[in-house]
Amino acid sequence: MKASPLKLCLPVIILSTQYAVVTFIIPPFLESLKYPLSAIGSLISVGPILALCARLPAGLIYKGERARSLLVGTLLIIVISNFLYGVAVKPLYFALVHAVNGFALGAATTIYLAFYVESLPAGENRHHAMGYYVGALAAGYSSGSFMGGFVGDRFGHIATFDFGALLALSCFPILFYLKWRPASPGKRELQERRSPGVFDSLKNTLNPKIAAVMIVALFLNIIHQMGSVFLPLYGLAVGLSLTQIGVIKGLYALCNAITRPLSGLVVQRLSSRFLSPTLLPLQALSMTLIPFFNHFSSLLVIYVLGGFLRAIGIVSNTISMVEDVDERRVRRGIASGVFNAAGDIGNILGPSLGGLIASFVGVAGLFLTGPPIIAGLFLISLWGCRFIKEF
Repeated sequence: MKASPLKLCLPVIILSTQYAVVTFIIPPFLESLKYPLSAIGSLISVGPILALCARLPAGLIYKGERARSLLVGTLLIIVISNFLYGVAVKPLYFALVHAVNGFALGAATTIYLAFYVESLPAGENRHHAMGYYVGALAAGYSSGSFMGGFVGDRFGHIATFDFGALLALSCFPILFYLKWRPASPGKRELQERRSPGVFDSLKNTLNPKIAAVMIVALFLNIIHQMGSVFLPLYGLAVGLSLTQIGVIKGLYALCNAITRPLSGLVVQRLSSRFLSPTLLPLQALSMTLIPFFNHFSSLLVIYVLGGFLRAIGIVSNTISMVEDVDERRVRRGIASGVFNAAGDIGNILGPSLGGLIASFVGVAGLFLTGPPIIAGLFLISLWGCRFIKEF
């Protein structure tokens, strides 16, 4: 891996680390305030809803030369809102803080994905580069889960939110070392001449290949969030500590971090057409095993297996997004916004559907019934993409 892509991955790691710390502690924090399961799922979904609202505006205003200024502004909002979580104990206050945080995070990640792709050195293998990007995300989620569980057990919920804010704050010095590489005048003129309008870009995303990429991103996040939000509550119910839950989630993410950079080779050998309809149902099957076990070691093995399957699926789908989007037809910023928006919808639906199902069958019943339902809907939706008519 070249030094430049490695440097570009550092803000990704920090952003995902602080996100993992904060999102890890939110469900236990809300449960300690005696919120019902359905309310916990609904309140957590507020953040992804606002992140979704930020995707297209962030994609539209994105330009490489002002990416750093936009990132500084959104990061400042993330830092402040992380500090405010600990005092937002009423539902309305929590929803407002979570909404602001979600909007800022959605804008920041959309801007940075577009910036990352544009800033890759000439000749960089994009299969590997996107594997590094999603691997950096997973590395942050892994370390954040470990840290969130440890800090939560030792110092409490509010201190964990403050720790997440300090992590986000540490990203500022790195941003000032990142420089956007403008294209040469001739290449820039050619890009501008070929660059499609906003309406044309949005219209050109309506084709079977890109629709399939969006469907996979949507359902990967639905099933991931369903497990991520309610595993801590299941773990606490069967006697696990926050530290043990943090280890489980951390190793799940660590498996992603190790597997994702290597998954580009797997995708090169096995096409995404084979991987997309196969991996998510297998991940759903592994999650249905959770209610049959209540020991730390067995839950660790089951959950990490799901992380391995998710890792390959994420890389396969991210590579499809890069390869199937023609920059002459779809702007890079808009492609990033639409791709991330699909994931945000999954982040919204995962906790909401999970909370709804859990309110009827309990947290253990959620893991038994929810994943098969999601897998069935996924396969139907993926099959339906072939009937989309390209404009």
